[in-house]
Amino acid sequence: MRPESIITADAAKKLPAQSFYIKVESLAFWFWFINAIEPSLTFLFFQSSPALGTLVGCLPATGFALFLLSSIFVSKRLKRLEILQPMASKMLLALIIWAGITLLWTSASPLFSAFGYWASLAINIFVVLLLLYIGDVERVAPSSLRGYVWGGLVFALIALLLSPMTSDGRLGNEEFFHPNNIGNNMAIISLCAIHLALQSKERIAERQRYVLIIIVLLFTLLKSLSKTSIACFLLSGLVYVGCSKISFRKKINILLLTSGVVAISAGRLSSYLDRYLNEQQGGQALTTATGRTEIWEMTWDMIRENPIWGYGFQSYRDIADQIIDLRLVHPHNELLNIWVNLGFIGLLLGVLTYISYFWLVKKALKAHLPQAPLGLALFVYSVVRGLTEASIPDPIVYRTALMMLMIGWLSQVNQLTFKPRKSNAIFKLRR
Repeated sequence: MRPESIITADAAKKLPAQSFYIKVESLAFWFWFINAIEPSLTFLFFQSSPALGTLVGCLPATGFALFLLSSIFVSKRLKRLEILQPMASKMLLALIIWAGITLLWTSASPLFSAFGYWASLAINIFVVLLLLYIGDVERVAPSSLRGYVWGGLVFALIALLLSPMTSDGRLGNEEFFHPNNIGNNMAIISLCAIHLALQSKERIAERQRYVLIIIVLLFTLLKSLSKTSIACFLLSGLVYVGCSKISFRKKINILLLTSGVVAISAGRLSSYLDRYLNEQQGGQALTTATGRTEIWEMTWDMIRENPIWGYGFQSYRDIADQIIDLRLVHPHNELLNIWVNLGFIGLLLGVLTYISYFWLVKKALKAHLPQAPLGLALFVYSVVRGLTEASIPDPIVYRTALMMLMIGWLSQVNQLTFKPRKSNAIFKLRR
C-alpha cells in the first residue's frame, strides 16, 4: 500500500468505500502501546543477545517514523512545527543532540550498543514530533496516553505471569528485567492511568476499565518492591490529587483505592524493608543513603577529572569502578549521571530542560488545563526520584519521549476556548 494525501474525515466519507483509512490518533495509540511493552522485549526474546534486542526495539519506532514522513512528503503538507516553539522543547532537543555528539568521544563499549540506545531515544522523540505535527494535539495526546496505559497493562501482566522472583523476593530479573525498572514503569504509567480515569467524566464503563488497570499496575508496582518508585509515586499522586480540579469525593476515592492496594501488600513490603535495612545494609541504610554515598564519592572523583566534556553517552556503566556486587550502570543520582556522562554542558542543558518544563507547567496550571496536574505530577516524580536514582538510556529521569508529548500538550494554553474539529486528520491508504 502507498500513502496518499492527508484529508479530513468529512472528505473521506465522499471517497470510494474500498479505500482504507488510518487515523493519526490511532497511530499514536499503537506507537505508545508498543513503547510501553518495549522494555520487556529483551527479557522475553533476547536474553542471549541483548544487542539484538536493542536493535529490534528500534524497528517499530523507525517504521512509524518512515510512514509518517512518507505521508508528509507525498501530500506536501508542510506547515510550521508549533511544538518547537516552547523553550522546553528546544532545551530537550538540545540535550538529546548533545548526548549524540558525545558519542564521538564516548568510553562506552561497544560503541554500536551506545549508538543504538541513543538512536532509539532520538527516533522515539522524532515520532512524537511527527504525530504532533500531523494531528491535533488535543486528540493525539489523550490517544497516546491510552496506548501507553494499555501497553503498560500488558507490561504488568508479563511481569506478573512470566517474570521470576529475585533472590530477595522481588518481582523481576536482575539483569534483563530489573525490579526497579518494573517499578518505575508502573509508577509513571499509573499516573497516566489515573488521569484518564478522572477525565472519562460520564463514561462510566471506560472509567471502570481504567480503575481495574490502575489496580493491576499498582499491585505490580508494589510487588516489584522498588522503594524509590513507590515513595515517589505516593508523593506525586498526592500532588496530582491536590492540584486537580475534581470533587472532594473523587479525591477521597483515589486515596482509598491507593490505600487499599498498599494495604494488601503492606506485610510483604514491610518484611522486605526490614531485611534490606537491617541485613543487607547492616543497619547503616540511613547514614549511607542505602549504600549510595560511596558511589557518589567515586562518581564525583570521576567528574573532577573530566568536568566539562564528560566521558560520553552511556560511558558510566563501562568505566566506573564496580565497588558493589551488582554492576553499576549509573551513579544513583540524576545530576551526577548527567554530569559524568555528558559533562557540564549536558548538566546545564538538563537543568534548563527541567526549569523550562516547570515554567510551562506553571502556565498551564494558571490556564486551568486539565492535563496540567498530570504534567506537574510527572515532574515531581522525576525530580524526587532523581535524588537517589538515574535512568538509562534516557539522560534524564523523566522519559524524554513522554516529556516531549507533555510539552506539546501543555503548550495548548488556549485550549479552553478551542473548539475541536469534528474529526482529526487521517491517512488514506489505497489497496
